[in-house]
Amino acid sequence: MSSYVPFTQKEIDTAAHTDIKSILEARGEKVIKSGSEWAWAAHDSVKFRGHVFFRHSTGDKGTAVDFMCLFFDMSFQDAVLTLTGKDYGGVPLRHAAPVQMQQKAFQLPPRNCTMHRMYAYLMQERGISQDIITFFVRKHTLYESAERHNAVFVGCDTNGKPRAAHEKGTLSYRPYRADVPGSSKNYFFNFYGGPDRLYVFEAPIDMLSFITMHRYSDWTKNSYLALGGISSRALLRFLLEHPYVRNIALCLDNDTVGQQADRDLALLLDRLRSGKAVDSLSPDVQKKLWRNYTVRILKSKLKDWNDDLRSRH
Repeated sequence: MSSYVPFTQKEIDTAAHTDIKSILEARGEKVIKSGSEWAWAAHDSVKFRGHVFFRHSTGDKGTAVDFMCLFFDMSFQDAVLTLTGKDYGGVPLRHAAPVQMQQKAFQLPPRNCTMHRMYAYLMQERGISQDIITFFVRKHTLYESAERHNAVFVGCDTNGKPRAAHEKGTLSYRPYRADVPGSSKNYFFNFYGGPDRLYVFEAPIDMLSFITMHRYSDWTKNSYLALGGISSRALLRFLLEHPYVRNIALCLDNDTVGQQADRDLALLLDRLRSGKAVDSLSPDVQKKLWRNYTVRILKSKLKDWNDDLRSRH
């Protein structure tokens, strides 16, 4: 594992906005025009446009940094170092400037009058317990949208105010997932049950799957957080709002990206525990995050916790 490098947010943004086509061409890979997008000849399910990609066979998606971690087995550190350079093996890389768009005001999608389709999808397709679904429905952090009948996972702050939401399609033949416009990246689907232990996941479905598998334990005394990917932002915000949380279980996907994210997050928490500087955090914030963290890494047997849950049926 490469050593920790305190990147600035500008450096991370520059790396993330590297043109993926230029990366592949620099490596001698063949790319094929596919409508308004490009396809990777060696992996025809991978489509990309500019600095973002989507892998149709697995649902993986992300920026150029995620692309390097997933397909070229790089750590986050190495990916950012590589992509902030002017070239890749002597071939110039193209970087798109982040588009400055006016942030839309966050507004939750209207609720449907029933939740039949959402319950059917989460129970029948995903194997999640009806009792667990109902628990979060009653917490007003999970519901079915009126227009598209998506499952809506709501991220609230400590006052119960919605700050973000993620929509997951309920039609298995038409996959869909997206954050609601205006969502704060510092918040995602979560539940605070107490400071004993915080379980951290990539996606809400995996969080609910894990809870389903442990529903006969006293699970409500622990806390749970979905990151909405592998970024540390929602985790750091959660820890700031809950200063007595010290025991953290990283439960990210059992794939290359998830395994590297485990190492990166564990390293970040170790730096916070030991008081070492984290360049992206102000001294005041870092002081608030200083505590004696204990970190465990829990892995599903298959790719993710929902795969494990469904394999039981």
